[in-house]
Amino acid sequence: MIAAYLKNIGNKIPSNSKIVVYVKLKGLIDSKDEYKIQALRLLNMIRDFLQPSEIYVPTFTYSFTKKNFFDVKDTSSEVGRFSEEIRNIYASKHYRTLDPVFSVVETENGSFRNHIFNNNSFGPSSIWEYLNQHPHYIVNINLNLPIISTELHYLEYKIKVPYRYMKNFKGVVRGWDNINHEFEYNYYVRDLELNPQWNREKIFAACHKHNLVLECGPIKLFEWNNLSNFLQKKLSYDINYLINKEE
Repeated sequence: MIAAYLKNIGNKIPSNSKIVVYVKLKGLIDSKDEYKIQALRLLNMIRDFLQPSEIYVPTFTYSFTKKNFFDVKDTSSEVGRFSEEIRNIYASKHYRTLDPVFSVVETENGSFRNHIFNNNSFGPSSIWEYLNQHPHYIVNINLNLPIISTELHYLEYKIKVPYRYMKNFKGVVRGWDNINHEFEYNYYVRDLELNPQWNREKIFAACHKHNLVLECGPIKLFEWNNLSNFLQKKLSYDINYLINKEE
């Protein structure tokens, strides 16, 4: 069934698009195959039906801020089974990007695999800066929340929202060369005293109202340029728009 949904979505977007894929794999594919096989099946269906030029799969590790250590080869992804399986599948190709918190795997070309470690979560050398400068789609598949998109954090960083601030984390990172490096990472964190939470229901309802989302079955697709422009306008009137309950 997921193949039919992907085909429907693929008919509505141009081929050779860049996409960022957020997936909950459990329960998505009716199969008793191991998760690695399921992840590959889904990835190949995304390739076949969406025909993207670049596929970015988040392999984030928020634990760097607590454990102060990140190994690009061996530190597990903390954002779902699909993510972890993709990380493992492409480990031998060194496709995982060198970012101790917001690493991704670009499955088609291994984009950014040769870059140095990124030391600023949303800074000029981050994947999010690159994606912001290039048209791309955010693809949510089988998720429990109305919208998931790290690009929204990038937007908060650019707008300089008052409920987040830059914090420096010191630790050790280990690259593909197996050498440990002392490292300082600048992360745009939320103010825990304020404890801001996105109003995802409101954001998604606005996307639906203004035709900023394509939906088909368990798939939601957002074109970033259009979504970013819409949200920047909202934030220009209300800098707390993403977290406020009311419009």
